[in-house]
Amino acid sequence: MSDEDPGLAAVAAVLAALEPEPDRVTDEPRGFRWWPHAHGLHVHAEPARPDGAARVVAETALLADVGGRGAEFAALARWNARESALSSLRWDGERGEVSIRASVIARAGDGGEAARLLAHAALLQAGEALRAADALAIELPGATPLGGPSRAPAEQVEAGHAYAAGAPALAAALEQGMAALAALSPAPWARSTRAAHGLDAELLPEGGRAGGSEPGARWLLRVSVRQPSPRLGAGLLTALVPPPGIEPQADRVAATAALLNEGEAREWTGCDALGGWCVHPAAGLAHVSFVPALALAPGVAGRLAWQAGTRARWVTAFLANVAAAHARGTYGNPLSD
Repeated sequence: MSDEDPGLAAVAAVLAALEPEPDRVTDEPRGFRWWPHAHGLHVHAEPARPDGAARVVAETALLADVGGRGAEFAALARWNARESALSSLRWDGERGEVSIRASVIARAGDGGEAARLLAHAALLQAGEALRAADALAIELPGATPLGGPSRAPAEQVEAGHAYAAGAPALAAALEQGMAALAALSPAPWARSTRAAHGLDAELLPEGGRAGGSEPGARWLLRVSVRQPSPRLGAGLLTALVPPPGIEPQADRVAATAALLNEGEAREWTGCDALGGWCVHPAAGLAHVSFVPALALAPGVAGRLAWQAGTRARWVTAFLANVAAAHARGTYGNPLSD
């Protein structure tokens, strides 16, 4: 793997960080596949773009024969709202498969920040994949489990315990990170307000479509270090909430979340895909991410904040294109049962 290619350099860094047993790793084009258990975790880099940026993905296939019905979308949305940290469940409409996935944008000269984030995501994904596969096998009885031969889980599968154990010692650093984020200048938001949970900021993406995502519609970014994960302890929680009218039909909001997660996997958004779109019990449709305290290096909070603005612009344009294609009758409707 060449250090001259930022994607391949990131893949190499992730492999080194995971420290897998050699007999559990197989080489793949522009990446590798690690078998922490029966489900293989595939880490690979897409070819670098003309500007030198490359998307690097960590993904574990879980289920096949998932047709994309309302009940299936609802199950994925519930999991992503309840369990998403750095990875989230993604439905592949072309293959009818569900995987757990995370990705980052690697660039030359980024100091390895993207690779470090993906290494944390991949390490946690090993345990998350097992739990998600077991839970979804019950919720989606018609799906077919994917995976290789059964094998004893690798010790890395229990990494979540180490993140939880290390979090209390980092409480002060988390609060300092929140203070630095509140003072960010320049900032991606029109205005921000300190709140009991942390920070609320208003984003004003350009472009839009009819309804709640027209030009000038306000997106809300909520950031907190005071809402710990039950499994991973303290960390940085971000929730990007679109305008209420972006999906006017309440019975389609879970399908819209699945569509956005699939869209982020297929299109170039310029954003790290850490966490995912879900249906949050309080906020409704939202993009939620949780960075455990041990993974929150300096600069990560600002990186995610700027990417929230980019994500809002991408979603606004993406849903406008989907709506226009539906109107022309040139787009298969992924939101129907």
